[in-house]
Amino acid sequence: NVEAGSVAAWLDGAASAVLAGARHMVGNWAHLAFLLAISLLGGALGAARLATGFALGQLGAVAVAAVLGPADPLLPEVLAAIAVALLAREALRASAPVARLVGLSAAGGLFHGVSLSSVLPTADATWSLLLLLVLGMDAVLLALALAVSWSARVIARRWQPTWTRAALAYAAGTTAVATAAVLALEPPQLEVPLQDDGARLPGIGAMAGAGSATPGSRRLAPQVSDAPVQSFLAIEPFELRHEVLVRLAALAEVAGVTSDQLVLAVEDQDSVAARIGAYVSSRIGVTIDGVAAAGTLDRIDYLTVDPLGVLPRQAPVAEPVDEAMVGVTIVHLVPGVPDSVTLSWNEFSDAVPSVPATVIDPESSGSVMLRPDAATVRWENTLLENPIPTVSSVAVEPPTVPAPLLSLPIVLATLALGVIAARGHRRPLALAGARVTLAATFVVAPVAQVAVPVPFGIGSVPSERAARRILAGVLPNVYRAFEFRDEATVYDRLALTVTGESLTNAYLEHRRALVMEERGGARARVDAVEVVGVDDIRPVDGGGFEGRAVWTVGGTVTHFGHRHFRQNRYDARVALESVAGNWKIGTIEVLEEERLK
Repeated sequence: NVEAGSVAAWLDGAASAVLAGARHMVGNWAHLAFLLAISLLGGALGAARLATGFALGQLGAVAVAAVLGPADPLLPEVLAAIAVALLAREALRASAPVARLVGLSAAGGLFHGVSLSSVLPTADATWSLLLLLVLGMDAVLLALALAVSWSARVIARRWQPTWTRAALAYAAGTTAVATAAVLALEPPQLEVPLQDDGARLPGIGAMAGAGSATPGSRRLAPQVSDAPVQSFLAIEPFELRHEVLVRLAALAEVAGVTSDQLVLAVEDQDSVAARIGAYVSSRIGVTIDGVAAAGTLDRIDYLTVDPLGVLPRQAPVAEPVDEAMVGVTIVHLVPGVPDSVTLSWNEFSDAVPSVPATVIDPESSGSVMLRPDAATVRWENTLLENPIPTVSSVAVEPPTVPAPLLSLPIVLATLALGVIAARGHRRPLALAGARVTLAATFVVAPVAQVAVPVPFGIGSVPSERAARRILAGVLPNVYRAFEFRDEATVYDRLALTVTGESLTNAYLEHRRALVMEERGGARARVDAVEVVGVDDIRPVDGGGFEGRAVWTVGGTVTHFGHRHFRQNRYDARVALESVAGNWKIGTIEVLEEERLK
């Protein structure tokens, strides 16, 4: 399947590999000694032949390593430097057989190629990138060798002392021997550029606590374990959730618990909870954007308390009065996020002389102690980012591939040089020029690109990577839609991403599976959706596709002064359809749901 992103990424990796090869060639003394040696042996034509032998040796080593596996780079690098020294010695002779010179160059390339192949087990490099690395080295070597040879020819016409050639040959040989000695003491460090496969997809946002080392919860309020009453106001999009934690022993008289009653029986708990709920509701005052808000008494629970947080009991048990904790939750629905909120405690007593109060918003939290002389805390909206979820359609983009415009004329030049070489006109030099222009083709490929539509029928079923990207755009919309509180709005937002019968199914049947909710009713705010993988991709009618997808959802739940990090994993069969130019979920069947955190 043709995918523009993967083609562009490969072109970027190819350019990086060619440039890495060029840098490797000019950044190594043994390579510079080799350049000098071949430039002294036979002028431009001879340099082109010897550089070709070196390149063929490297390619042969890469091919062998692909079959037999890589080798330790130390000995091959030393042998390559020795081969360069032998070439420099040949430059001192009046003449040398061409076959011997090409053989020494090929041997040097073979040994050096073995060293290059040794990086593959330790990096995400591919054989194609390694071949492009060799191409970059070859192109720079050819270009420099031809430039040196032609420059030497021009200089020789005017001035050439008898000792020049010998001095340069000795310099090349000495450098090669010195390099071999250094390599024997310090192993070479070779680098091959990595090919980014773009496997990791962007989520909705950076989820705090997404890492495996992050604890499952974090305290946002100071620990005041002996306080008779504690107040926690969580400000979220569309909802203000006021949770009040009450020690039953402190309000025993208000709750109708007698002094000789050590254990609260299960059958008495509902009436006690109702009295505590009425007491709390009558004592608190909330104003939202300057308007008094009564709120709705959402629930009253007997709680379990530990250092990791507070949770409602799953089943009622007899509660020791001295240890029992009761949670009262009052909910205020709002259109979005208010500009200001004030919270006050209206009556204090000997049983409740003060109330620790914590206000928590999506970005921060703050705590105060409410007392008779300071009974109000005020919150102002200073959020840096708007926490209101956005749901937008995911457009169906026609398959395209990037065409590197600057590379096209260079490709034509490469083909022309190839034709000249095939006809036998100065074949070594023509082939050398073709290799240099081929390397230049890859180097400039990422600079200027234009998207070219793929012919009809190619890429009709997306690749695994493309399917993941599509789902990474569609699935977060489902979770964002469920963050709205108004039922009609939820349905309308879902309609942007879900179609057909699945719109009803997602809204009714799959709502519990797709909404992360704590015991106690606090709903998770989804922070990140990551598509782990998509396989078994098949076409469906209408130009869509279906596949089995695995994704994780991470979110935060805030209640009773703790922020809990939750992560679920889903395994489902999902079918996507193209509707009015947008991707929509046609069917979804959740096969497995797993709580990871």
